[in-house]
Order: sequence, then C-alpha cells, then structure tokens
Amino acid sequence: MAEVKTKEGELTPDDLATYGIPQKQPENTSGEKEMIKPSTKDKVEGKLHEVKGEIKKKVGKATNNPNLEVSGKAEEKAGKIQNWIGRAEKAVGE
Repeated sequence: MAEVKTKEGELTPDDLATYGIPQKQPENTSGEKEMIKPSTKDKVEGKLHEVKGEIKKKVGKATNNPNLEVSGKAEEKAGKIQNWIGRAEKAVGE
C-alpha cells in the first residue's frame, strides 16, 4: 500500500486505523474478472435489506415500537430501490 504523506510525515496503516479509515485493498492485477457482477451484487444486497427491513417492521409492530417499525419500512424501501438499480444495470449491460 502506498503511504499517505502529510506535512508531518507519513501515515502508516495503523495510523489510519486509529481514525477508522480502512486499509486500501490491493487491486486485482492478475487480469481475472471479479466473481460477482456489480448488478448481481446490488440485487443481492437489495434483497438482503428488504428482508432485514421486513423483519424490523414486524418486530416493531409486535413490540409496539414505532421507531423500529419506521426504520424497518425505510430499510425495506431502500432495499427495493437497490434491487431495482441492480436490475436496471443488468438491462443496460453494466
């Protein structure tokens, strides 16, 4: 990983971690394609958020917690949008 230079010196990966900045992952230089396409990744993550949102919504109703119920609805809607984006990317051809 290339070191980040500042006026005082260089920041190491440990310095970055103390500020919550993740290390940069090495790029795929072998010429291989990624195993999962971005459109598929969006669809899968969208479906995951839909399911999580549905669960939160039902738990919020069961426990009479309106905040959890609203949070679940929002996450479910965000998941549907992300799923839709994945479908649109696939239709366009990425």
